[in-house]
Formats: sequence, structure tokens, C-alpha cells
Amino acid sequence: MLNTAHLLATVNLVLGGLVFLLGLVILRENSAQRLNRVVSMLLFFGGFGAVLSALSLLFPKVTAGAGLQDNFAYLWELFFPTVFLLASIFPEERPFTRPIVLPWGWRTPGFTILVYTPHVFHFLLVLLVAVWKPEPASVISTPLILKPIVGVIGVFARLFLNMHRSLFSLVDLMFGGGAVALLMNSWRKTRVPRIRQQSGAIAVGLAGCLALYASATSIPTLIGRPLDGSLQATLTTVALILGSGGIAYAMVRHKFLDAKLIARRGILYALASAVMIGVYLLIVERVNKAVAGAFGLDARVIEPVLLIMALTLFQPVIARLEESLDQMFLRDPADYRNVLRQLGRDLQTTIDLDDLLNRSIRTLTETLLLRRAYIVAITADGPTSRAGAGEALSPEHLQGVVALLPRLSPTEASFRMSDPVDGLRRLDRELLVRTLGVELMVPLRWRGETLGVVLLGEKLTATEYTSEDVTLLNTLGSQMAVSLQNALLLRDRLRTARMEDELQLAHTIQQTFLRTEAPPQPHCDVHAVNIPSRQVGGDYYDLVVAENGSFYIAIADVAGKGVPAALMSSMLQAGVRTQARSGGDTNTILRNVNALIYRSSAVHQFATFFLARVDATGTRLDYCNAGHNYPVLVRADGTRVFLQEGGTILGIMAEIRLEQASVALHPGDTLVMYTDGLSEAADLRGELYSDEQIVEFVAALPRTLPAEEVATRLLGSIESHLNGIEAQDDRTVLVMRIRERAGAPKAPAPEPEAAAIE
Repeated sequence: MLNTAHLLATVNLVLGGLVFLLGLVILRENSAQRLNRVVSMLLFFGGFGAVLSALSLLFPKVTAGAGLQDNFAYLWELFFPTVFLLASIFPEERPFTRPIVLPWGWRTPGFTILVYTPHVFHFLLVLLVAVWKPEPASVISTPLILKPIVGVIGVFARLFLNMHRSLFSLVDLMFGGGAVALLMNSWRKTRVPRIRQQSGAIAVGLAGCLALYASATSIPTLIGRPLDGSLQATLTTVALILGSGGIAYAMVRHKFLDAKLIARRGILYALASAVMIGVYLLIVERVNKAVAGAFGLDARVIEPVLLIMALTLFQPVIARLEESLDQMFLRDPADYRNVLRQLGRDLQTTIDLDDLLNRSIRTLTETLLLRRAYIVAITADGPTSRAGAGEALSPEHLQGVVALLPRLSPTEASFRMSDPVDGLRRLDRELLVRTLGVELMVPLRWRGETLGVVLLGEKLTATEYTSEDVTLLNTLGSQMAVSLQNALLLRDRLRTARMEDELQLAHTIQQTFLRTEAPPQPHCDVHAVNIPSRQVGGDYYDLVVAENGSFYIAIADVAGKGVPAALMSSMLQAGVRTQARSGGDTNTILRNVNALIYRSSAVHQFATFFLARVDATGTRLDYCNAGHNYPVLVRADGTRVFLQEGGTILGIMAEIRLEQASVALHPGDTLVMYTDGLSEAADLRGELYSDEQIVEFVAALPRTLPAEEVATRLLGSIESHLNGIEAQDDRTVLVMRIRERAGAPKAPAPEPEAAAIE
């Protein structure tokens, strides 16, 4: 027959050893963490109970000292207040665990002391009574006068001790029930999936443990029908398996206490090994008895053979076990390490900056169970941040974080705020630790350039970041930095492309109002060409017909290039067109335009402007030159007249003095207006095309050429001068030819007062 007591004792010893081992693993993981210490104590007390149960089966209490040994067995019941302590601080410390300050200033003892006080009192009382032994025999040696008193005290002491022993198991059940209630309350309230899974697994294991413990001790004691020692040991063993197993399952499957991968696999290997050892011992004992009964041989002779056979047979089981563990841990999609590794792989294809920041910080917050988490990216437009948990960073805090990044060591991949960090000042630490609650900082660097930083706060479970966590976050930080750089480059590229599209649209709009084909005039042929050095420019020209039949021609050059200059040129156009319809004087129109520019533009913006009005007959030109290149009027006989009367440039003063001048127009005259992009076009040697060359080139052209041909040939001459060099300024030219009029008299000779240069 199988020795049941020995088998139960062996199971209890193996179980107690495994529970002790699990407690040591948890304590070794992080002995500075309060939660780890509490769970380790819980398992140590549970393992102690299993060992004591095994000793009680192997060595029945027949000696005189057995009573003292039995009383020490009450130590394992500290398992129950430790369970309640665990439920009080996990996943968050409950408000009732904090000391209370009474009105007179006295503080209540610590919560831990209060929890263990009933059991410490219970153990000391049992130990005292066991040492004192209040038995009738002790009354014999007592003086005669004290014997009645001592006898009464002994009777009451025995009654109190028996009642205390019988009812104290209810205290254990109260602690256990309270722990289960607290854990289930946490399970209901929390919205974090992994904490729900951890709380649920531990609560279910403890509930089963309490039910079996009550069945083994409390209920039989209360009804006065104690169980058989073997049955009680069996129920207690199973209860311990459920209680410790719930914690082990939460560690292995749901990463309770942030246990490292090697520790979690070690737990399962130990459990599986214990099962195989138990099976082996059970088989060996049965085979030994069968051999001894059949052949009369000493069973120890064949034990080595059985051991070799067991090792051979168990090898496939061990291989399968290892494969299953790898499948569970290395490929488990729910494991936070795999989640973060998958995030690193996914980020390699994430090129949208907002998606990158939001997805990264959200995943880190959810998988690491963080109270606070931030990610900061340094972009061309300034720093930007996202908060995965906690309040968003204020602009002041954001600037403070960015300012401290250059002071960090470029060789360190991460920084724990609990350790000294070179480069951090006292104010930096106050910002990171006290204000933002940061515990770990992971800079995002790419080729020596700091692109941002990840700031991780305290975990919901109050556990610290393990070395495995930090290593994984460092690797993830490197991958995030590469993705961040790609996202920033793409954002800049998209911005550039969008700007190019907008500039192209602006170019189209500008070329629409800078019309090459002017409205046809009965006495004049007008043609203009604008070639901006960029997609849009600051040169402006226009032809506006007035109500009295006259028309205005204008040319201007705004200081600067690109979009700002183009915006100002459009403002010039609006100002001129609004006023020119009424046919006012050119100097009056330009004074009004000057006031508009002065009020509406930046200090450094100004413009040169030439505005002329041709009367309805095409015989007179009134003009005002506000600091522009002198237009040249080349007469039919070759005489050149420079139109220089007017005043200063527009936009530098609120009020300016401008004068209008007039000049007669005759058939065959050619008026050329241009900007300094023509006269200052420089070749490879830096030689300018110059105003004189423009005048000489136009004067040498046949007088019969239309305005368009004059403009085309002039621009072609300048291109030849540049000889392939890209022009650095906008180029604009406007040509007006006075047509021959039927029956008109010949052009008179130039008058002496005209500003003519031969």
C-alpha cells in the first residue's frame, strides 16, 4: 500500500520549497520595492506552513517537546494579515493605510504594525501559555496559601487558550475575506486591462485558498468535529497551492511585479520540474513494491535503471515544455515587451509626425501602466509635446525640458532620476521630479542630434523600472529617433511642396494681373514683360484706362524678393487702380499710395515707382518719378529724354513732396521703362549691363519695330550679357511706341527747356 502520509509530506516539502524559491525570486527582483517585500513575506509564511505540515506528518507529536513545536506552527498564519496588507497597497495604496493624526497631535501606529498586532499577540499568548504550562501539576509546587488562586488562574487560562485557539481562525478568515474584497474592488474600478487581470488572478487564487482553509480548520473547529490529520494536511496543501498559485500565475501570465522574463520562465520550469519529480517518485515507489513482492529483490538495485529510463522519457517532455514557454513569452502578443517591440517595428513605417507622437506615448503609457508620460519633439517650428497620462506640458515646462537636453551626456541612452545625472541643475531636477513626476528620461538622438525626449513617470503599481525595462526602452528610443527624423524630414518636404504649390498659385495670380497684353490704345502700342527671379517677385507694372479716355502706365520695384515683395506689389496695384479711374494727377496718386504703404507695411519695406498718364489724344505724357530708374523716351530722330522729375521713394515717410512733369509725345517715339534687374544684371566678371547700354541698345533699334519686338530684343541682349548666369533680381520692362497718325504734322524739333540728353 502506498504510504499516504509520506506522499503528502513529500508533496508539502516540495511545495514549500517552490514557494520559498518563488519568494526569493520576487525579493531578489527588487528588494527595495515595498510591494516585492510584502509578496515575498506572504510566500515565505505560506512555504513555512507547508513545511510544518510535512513535519507534522513525518514526525507525529509523541514527545514532550512537541507541544512547543506545535505552537510555533502558528507563525505561518501570518500569511493572512500579509495577504490583507498586499491587497491594501496593490494596485494603489488605500487611504486607510496612512497614519491618522489625532486632535492632540498623536499619530496612530503604522498600518503594517496594526495589521500584524492581533497575530503577534496571539503567538505570544500561545507561547507564554506553552512555557508556563498552567496544569494542575504546577499547583503542587505552589505554596499552600496560593494554591487555590493558582488553580483558578490555571483553569481560566486553559479555557481562554482553548477558546482563543478555536476562534482565532476566524480572524484569519476575516483578513483573507477583506483581502479578496479589496482585490475585487480594484478589479471593478480599474480601467487598465493588465491590472484587472493581475487583480482578478490573485483574488481568485486567494478566494479558493480561504474556502479550503476554512474547510480544513475553522469550520471543523467551530462545529466540534476536527478532521483527520491527513485530510486536513491535504486541504491545507491545496489551499496553499491556490493562494500561491494565483500570485505565480499573475507573475507568469500578466507580469505581476514587473517580473523579468528569466524569472517568469524559471517559475514555470520549477513547477514543471516539481510535477515530473512527483510523478517519478510515485512511479518508483509502486515499481519498487511490485519488484519486491514478485521477485523478493531489494528495490534499490533497479532504482538507477529507473532513473536512466525516466531521464530518457522526460527529455521530450522538457523539450516540449521549453517550446511552449517560448511560445507563451517570446511570441505572446499581450506581453508588454512584445507590444513595445512591435511598436518599434511599426514606427519604422510611420512617417506622419502627429501619428508618431500620439501612438508612441499612448502605447508606452498603456503597456507600462504609467501615471504620467510625455514625449517632446523638437521641430523647425519649435518644440511640441504629447501627454500619454497626466496634464499636458505647459509652454514654460516645455521650454524648460528643451533647454536642459543639451546639458545631458551624449553617451548615455537613458537617465534615472533616482541616480545622479551629470549636467542637471537643481532647477532642472525640481522641474522633472517634483513638477512633472519623471522617473526615467530617454533622449531621442539621431546621428548626434537630439530630436526630442521621452519622459516616463511613476507606474500605477508603484514598481520601479527594471534593468530589462530600461534596456528595452533604450532600444525603442533609438528606433523612435529614426522614425522621428523621417517624420520631420517628411513634414519639411510636405511643407516645402505645399509652399511651392502656393507659390506657383501666387505666380499664376501675379502673372494674371501683370498682363503682357495691355488693353489696345488708338495711338499707342504698349507691351510689357516680367521675369521674376523667384516664383513671385516684387516688380510691378500696369496699364489702367481712365474715365476721360486717358490711360496710366506704371512700373515699380518693391524692396526685397519673394512673397513679401509680391504682397506689397499687389497692394500697389490696388492703390493705383482705385485712384486712376478718376483721372487724377500722377503725383497726387503716388502721395496717396505712399501713405498706404507707410501705414500698412513693415519699416524696412519701400518701393520705387514711376507713374505716367497719357492723354486721350496720345500727344502728351504727364508723369511723376518716385525714385525709380529713369525711363527713357527715344524720339524718332534719336533724341533721348530721361523722365526724372518727381521725388523720393515711397514708404519711408508718412508725408513726401512729389512733383508732376509733362512731356510731348510724337509719332515714332519709343518710351522704355524698366527695373534695376535689367541695369544691374552682372556677368561672370561682375560687369553690369548698365542704364547707358539699355539706352544705346534701344536707340539703335529700327523705329518701325513694334513694342513687343523691342522688349524681346532688349531682354535677349541682357540674356547674352549674363551668358547663362542665373539672374539675381526680378526683371521687368515696359515699352510704349507712339503710332503714326493719319494727316498729322511732322514732329516739331525738341524745345530747349525739355530735359534732353543728346
